[in-house]
Amino acid sequence: MAGRRATPGLMAVRAAMVATLAGPLLAIVAVLLVGADAVSLETGLDLLTLKVALALSVLAVVVALVAMVIAFRTSPRLGVMALATLVVAVGISGAFLWRAQVMAIAGPLDVTTDLADPPTIANAAGPSVACPGVSAPMTQFAQGTAGWAMQQAGFRITGASLFQIRGERTGAVFGLTHEAVIRIRPGQTDVRVVARYDRADGGENCRLATKLVDALQAGR
Repeated sequence: MAGRRATPGLMAVRAAMVATLAGPLLAIVAVLLVGADAVSLETGLDLLTLKVALALSVLAVVVALVAMVIAFRTSPRLGVMALATLVVAVGISGAFLWRAQVMAIAGPLDVTTDLADPPTIANAAGPSVACPGVSAPMTQFAQGTAGWAMQQAGFRITGASLFQIRGERTGAVFGLTHEAVIRIRPGQTDVRVVARYDRADGGENCRLATKLVDALQAGR
């Protein structure tokens, strides 16, 4: 017996679902390609994710909207499915748009709590700048507290001495790398965070510096 032919409403819902998944799937592929060094960060993040996948997510909203109209004309059940797909498509598109706007913000790539005498990080171009609202804790923390704070902020400890803790953090998605140091002195503990890339990052360096200082304060 021949299979039943799909109705226009069902075909529209299927098309909307495929369109809704296209953007996120492309972003996942971009992450995998960058992780495998098959494409550059600029191609994977800037082109494939923040441009092509974003455009696909916006197109998916249009496709889902048209599908909803067609589906409701076919049956209420298909209409509800199309409406749910539209809601998901709008959420995904909004997430892509928000991320693109955040990543367009050119935050500082070298930040510290001591502008006069920044903690030393090898091969850091500088100059270091301050982050709004982030200041050095005016106390001398124990080395163990500094190491704990480094790990709480997502850094892997790469070196430790009596008065310094060094760490490195590699982003889980596109592998953006930061180096940090916590310097301990009598009456003051300073931090410095340096991005190992040259691109807008939405102010990630200041967010990491804030995490380090907050973790230090929490570890008292």
